[in-house]
Amino acid sequence: MARAVVDELSRGGVDLVVISPGSRSAALAIAASEHPQLETRVVLDERSAAFHALGRAKATGFPAAVLSTSGTAPANYFPAIVEADMSLTPLVVLSADRPVELRGVGANQTIDQTRLFGEKVRFFTDVEAPGSDANLNESWRSTVSEAVARALGQGDRPGPVHLNLAFGEPTVPVADDGRTLVSEYPFAIDGRAAGAPWIDPAIRVPGPADLHLVGSSRGLIIAGEGDYDRGGVMKAAETLGWPVLATALSGMRGESVVSAYHHVLVDGVPEHLIPETVYVIGAVGPSQRLEDLIESAVEQRIRVDVWGRRIDPRNNATVVLHAEPVATLMRAATSKAASGWVDAWMAAEMSIRQAVNQTLDKLAVPTGASIVRSLNDVSWGTLVVASSLPIREVDAHLIRRGHVIANRGASGIDGFVSTALGVASTTPRTLAISGDLSLLHDSNGFLSEFVDDLVMVVLDNNGGGLFDALPLSVHAPSYERLFVTPHGRDIEQLARFHDLGFTTVRTPQEAYAASTERLDAGGRHLIRVPIEREADLETWESLDDASRSAVSLFQA
Repeated sequence: MARAVVDELSRGGVDLVVISPGSRSAALAIAASEHPQLETRVVLDERSAAFHALGRAKATGFPAAVLSTSGTAPANYFPAIVEADMSLTPLVVLSADRPVELRGVGANQTIDQTRLFGEKVRFFTDVEAPGSDANLNESWRSTVSEAVARALGQGDRPGPVHLNLAFGEPTVPVADDGRTLVSEYPFAIDGRAAGAPWIDPAIRVPGPADLHLVGSSRGLIIAGEGDYDRGGVMKAAETLGWPVLATALSGMRGESVVSAYHHVLVDGVPEHLIPETVYVIGAVGPSQRLEDLIESAVEQRIRVDVWGRRIDPRNNATVVLHAEPVATLMRAATSKAASGWVDAWMAAEMSIRQAVNQTLDKLAVPTGASIVRSLNDVSWGTLVVASSLPIREVDAHLIRRGHVIANRGASGIDGFVSTALGVASTTPRTLAISGDLSLLHDSNGFLSEFVDDLVMVVLDNNGGGLFDALPLSVHAPSYERLFVTPHGRDIEQLARFHDLGFTTVRTPQEAYAASTERLDAGGRHLIRVPIEREADLETWESLDDASRSAVSLFQA
């Protein structure tokens, strides 16, 4: 059964199985490690293992698998499964289990693993332990093939799937392990000819929807995270004469898009930039200012996602579409926007960027904003960003084009190290930006056997600095202890324990140089940047003040 399951995973497009050690899962682990087309990685902590596989899947778009023994082991997968569910990431969960006769009778290391993850998975099945009296190859392979197809979006949308596979003893590939004697399995376990999957996955996505644009003379496209044609968005924008506001996770930052919207919108939407229609593609993140812009549209607020996610946090959309975004917009395009509309937004972009740069140039100490700005010039291949402050700084200050990955489905800080390592397993020159809490929360992720090339810049403010900008900082009793949670740990000792390269930098210029040097050298490295929380907060306020001045000038 293990060999058939593992082979069918490979035929369906899975190329990585992340394994945590255990006895009941031995057959699957051995079969995966011996399969010629599969890469296997051993990660001790199951929670980290699941995020490692998640990072790989986010980087490639293809499903990765994660394998555990029975008991509490698979329960540790739940945080990564929540993220995979909400971010539409294909993930195959393989949990080994006891045979039916050993469940519910107090057998060691046995819990109820059926439907362990509830509705968070797209597909679940409980596979019974095989005997020697029935040919189950077709059943095994069709089940696995369907699971992989469902992970890729067949019948619903991409996401995690769960196969709970029962194994009797012996759990090693022998008929007699000295404790248990069984008969050899007498049937063939061959798959389809030419390496084909047992079932054609036949993933179908929707085509364009009918859309009538009420106000198109002043329209905006907001490009978020999701599945759509980036080049097609730019062509549609040119056809319509609309500017594109590109979030960091869109991967579309560059010279021809607006990326400084956070500071353009410092005091609301400037009057001459108020749109008639806003066309929002995918998930655009937690920015309240961006949501204010969407809410300001006087005619239409259109939300579209190819997989049909409802992403409308203020419940103010006038149109919600489950459709192919680019083709829908091109079909609706009738006339070009008024002259000067795109120019007005691009002028605001240039003015704000200049004001932001002048403010950051004057800083005497490093801040999150200045460090992120310095990384624009680093030659990274993929940027992996932690939740909380890092993703907000990146969204505000990243201007270069490139693949950006973050766990923004559920927006947790958990599993970040492992996610970054999973990305690095397949992407050259992976650079990560983390806070100190995200690093510490998943430092077990470094307990993996492979040493992939990963450089992680750690913005170390000794706690949760994001809360300083929230009402909690003013109104919450015991604010420092309960919310900032200062830990006082020396990150260099952590790096030494995990055999990581380490350096501390104290200026943006040093951060750029160290990141470039460590990416060129290869291996795993931490670059610590000590951040003063008070200075960081003052920088946010200074950037807002500079932006207000710039907005008043281009409004005059």
